[in-house]
Amino acid sequence: MLDDALARAHAYGAAGAKGFFAPGLVDEKLIGRLCEASPLPVNVLALPTSPQSSRLAELGVARISYGPGPWRRAMAFLEEAAAEALAAPNGA
Repeated sequence: MLDDALARAHAYGAAGAKGFFAPGLVDEKLIGRLCEASPLPVNVLALPTSPQSSRLAELGVARISYGPGPWRRAMAFLEEAAAEALAAPNGA
Protein backbone atom coordinates (compact mmCIF):
# COMPACT_ATOMS: atom_id res chain seq x y z
CA MET A 1 0.00 0.00 0.00
CA LEU A 2 2.91 2.36 0.58
CA ASP A 3 3.84 2.14 -3.09
CA ASP A 4 0.27 3.10 -4.01
CA ALA A 5 0.38 6.03 -1.58
CA LEU A 6 3.66 7.24 -3.08
CA ALA A 7 2.24 6.95 -6.60
CA ARG A 8 -0.69 9.12 -5.48
CA ALA A 9 1.68 11.62 -3.83
CA HIS A 10 3.62 11.95 -7.07
CA ALA A 11 0.41 12.32 -9.10
CA TYR A 12 -0.95 14.92 -6.67
CA GLY A 13 2.33 16.82 -6.82
CA ALA A 14 2.28 16.78 -10.61
CA ALA A 15 -1.28 18.13 -10.47
CA GLY A 16 -0.19 21.05 -8.26
CA ALA A 17 -1.00 19.79 -4.77
CA LYS A 18 0.96 21.37 -1.93
CA GLY A 19 0.76 18.48 0.54
CA PHE A 20 -0.13 14.81 0.97
CA PHE A 21 -2.47 13.57 3.71
CA ALA A 22 -2.03 10.01 4.99
CA PRO A 23 -4.80 9.50 7.57
CA GLY A 24 -4.65 6.24 9.51
CA LEU A 25 -0.93 5.67 8.99
CA VAL A 26 0.58 4.91 12.42
CA ASP A 27 3.56 2.63 11.73
CA GLU A 28 6.81 4.55 12.30
CA LYS A 29 8.72 2.74 9.57
CA LEU A 30 6.02 3.39 6.99
CA ILE A 31 5.64 7.02 8.03
CA GLY A 32 9.39 7.53 7.74
CA ARG A 33 9.55 5.85 4.34
CA LEU A 34 6.61 7.91 3.08
CA CYS A 35 8.16 11.17 4.28
CA GLU A 36 11.52 10.31 2.70
CA ALA A 37 10.08 9.35 -0.68
CA SER A 38 7.16 11.76 -1.01
CA PRO A 39 7.66 14.78 -3.24
CA LEU A 40 5.15 16.62 -1.04
CA PRO A 41 5.08 17.53 2.66
CA VAL A 42 3.28 14.74 4.52
CA ASN A 43 0.35 15.27 6.88
CA VAL A 44 -0.81 12.49 9.21
CA LEU A 45 -3.78 12.11 11.51
CA ALA A 46 -2.81 11.72 15.17
CA LEU A 47 -4.53 8.66 16.60
CA PRO A 48 -4.23 7.01 20.01
CA THR A 49 -1.87 4.46 18.42
CA SER A 50 0.24 7.07 16.58
CA PRO A 51 3.79 7.89 17.62
CA GLN A 52 4.17 10.99 19.79
CA SER A 53 4.15 14.33 17.98
CA SER A 54 7.87 14.82 18.58
CA ARG A 55 8.58 11.44 17.00
CA LEU A 56 6.37 12.24 14.00
CA ALA A 57 8.40 15.41 13.50
CA GLU A 58 11.63 13.37 13.67
CA LEU A 59 10.23 11.05 11.00
CA GLY A 60 9.68 14.03 8.70
CA VAL A 61 5.96 14.68 9.11
CA ALA A 62 5.24 18.27 8.09
CA ARG A 63 1.77 18.59 9.63
CA ILE A 64 -0.13 16.69 12.29
CA SER A 65 -3.92 16.77 12.16
CA TYR A 66 -5.97 15.97 15.23
CA GLY A 67 -9.34 15.63 13.53
CA PRO A 68 -12.42 15.86 15.74
CA GLY A 69 -10.76 14.24 18.78
CA PRO A 70 -10.11 17.40 20.83
CA TRP A 71 -13.61 18.72 20.07
CA ARG A 72 -15.19 15.40 21.09
CA ARG A 73 -13.26 15.37 24.37
CA ALA A 74 -14.28 18.96 25.09
CA MET A 75 -17.95 18.20 24.37
CA ALA A 76 -17.85 15.10 26.58
CA PHE A 77 -16.41 17.19 29.42
CA LEU A 78 -19.11 19.84 28.97
CA GLU A 79 -21.87 17.23 28.86
CA GLU A 80 -20.60 15.64 32.06
CA ALA A 81 -20.32 19.02 33.80
CA ALA A 82 -23.84 19.97 32.69
CA ALA A 83 -25.26 16.64 33.91
CA GLU A 84 -23.57 17.10 37.28
CA ALA A 85 -24.89 20.66 37.57
CA LEU A 86 -28.42 19.56 36.71
CA ALA A 87 -28.29 16.67 39.19
CA ALA A 88 -27.01 18.83 42.07
CA PRO A 89 -29.50 20.17 44.61
CA ASN A 90 -30.59 23.71 43.69
CA GLY A 91 -28.53 23.46 40.51
CA ALA A 92 -25.29 24.17 42.40
